[in-house]
Amino acid sequence: MKELLNNIRELTEKEGPSGREGEVAKVIRKNWQNYGEIHEDSLGNLSITIGKGEPHIAFVAHMDEVGFVIRKIGEDGFISLNKLGGIPERVLAGQKLLVIGSKGLVAGVFTTWPHHLTPESEKYKVRPIGECWLDVGARNREEVERLGLRVGDFGVYARSWHVEGDSIFANSLDNRAGLASITQMLQRIAGNANCRLSAIASVQEEFSIRALVPTVRELNPDALVVVDISPATDNPEMKGHSDISLGGGPILHLHSFHGRGTLGGVLPPLWLVELIEKSAEVSRVSLQRASVVGVITDGAFAQHLNRGIPTIEIGFPVRYTHSPVEVCSIRDLQWLVDLLEETGKGFSESHSKTILH
Repeated sequence: MKELLNNIRELTEKEGPSGREGEVAKVIRKNWQNYGEIHEDSLGNLSITIGKGEPHIAFVAHMDEVGFVIRKIGEDGFISLNKLGGIPERVLAGQKLLVIGSKGLVAGVFTTWPHHLTPESEKYKVRPIGECWLDVGARNREEVERLGLRVGDFGVYARSWHVEGDSIFANSLDNRAGLASITQMLQRIAGNANCRLSAIASVQEEFSIRALVPTVRELNPDALVVVDISPATDNPEMKGHSDISLGGGPILHLHSFHGRGTLGGVLPPLWLVELIEKSAEVSRVSLQRASVVGVITDGAFAQHLNRGIPTIEIGFPVRYTHSPVEVCSIRDLQWLVDLLEETGKGFSESHSKTILH
């Protein structure tokens, strides 16, 4: 457990918004280098393949996190931003931010009304991103530029970490905890794979959901397992929505659909569902089942490549997704590693039966 926690903490400490995943990629390279040759495509997706022969299964988790892009630097030194990914504006007022500038990281805070002078009309208002400003302590535009900040620079939530009992409280658990789980699986299964197995750390999932495509097209696995978050619904705001809870185990998505914007999702084939269920049974993992509308992963488009790549999503429950501090369960992640390991080991037999049918 200590190694898994250390890996997650190391990953969440790195700033890696979509399109700027380089610092996270360095950690992945360090953690995967002992298991084989690491490949990088032209977009920055990393992959590694262990084992030989057929069939071939791939596991993927994305490196990037939601973030911000500088849209305008005001003459007064306050900065306007665009959202990079699904940022909920209701959490922004008073929050700390880190901007990745040419001279290093610059800390700032989103402006907010002083409590003592807040008019009644503003007390319960959520401002859209176009009406939010970042304060980096500059008095004018020239001071901002001297800090090394320019239009087009990227920012992320300030880093956060603490553990209380079974719970991890941190930024970017979506999807650094998924990456750490795949790393632990690789460590366990390396040298013992009975089929070809690939691990992928993908980029720009929070931005376009499609950047994974080149690597999956090249690898052309017989099945793809997407490891990502699944929104927990056991906090007061979400009670009654579904039964997904922290500590209940990994989540098998039987149906996921974005439901807005990009109308994509994943409907896993029955044989892959049965593989995950059998793997959970063998590894004695508590498995939660879910139908989720409002969630999309980069498996939604990877599954349409080549002649079609059967795809399934395995989630781990996370509270307060895309907010400055997310929460997940250590036990769920330990179960997730067990499940991924058994899925990798059991894939060869499962795929053979599928071919026979």
